Amino acid sequence: MAFTHSILLLFSMVALFYLISITTAQVEPTTAPPTAAPTSRNGDDMEVIKDVKNNRDIQELGMFAIDKANLRNSSWWSISFIEVINATRWHKMKGFRYLLDINSTKKSKLEVQVIGSTFAYLYVDSGERTLQTWFFKAA
Repeated sequence: MAFTHSILLLFSMVALFYLISITTAQVEPTTAPPTAAPTSRNGDDMEVIKDVKNNRDIQELGMFAIDKANLRNSSWWSISFIEVINATRWHKMKGFRYLLDINSTKKSKLEVQVIGSTFAYLYVDSGERTLQTWFFKAA
């Protein structure tokens, strides 16, 4: 019986040393890491929209998002649109998904006003716009 325990102890120690050697081994990379993310093969490439402050379509999309957010919101708060400051879009199915950063203010029924950003996630397909989700972050 002592022999069996010795064999099990020896086997456990070898396994432990093997595990330690694997986890602490220094491996040199064979190729340099890529400097930029590779382009997607399935059409999910994100595009940062330039000059959103002068882009009327993006500003209208931001106003639409705030209007829909106010409809979904409780009657305690209302959000006011100021301007879209950042926009990103990517192609999905037949339309585009947009992520907008909207400069806005949130005002309560008690006249408490908070300045911040509303982040809106929308889907636009053949002119039909849908607000997927949104949240307000105070500045």
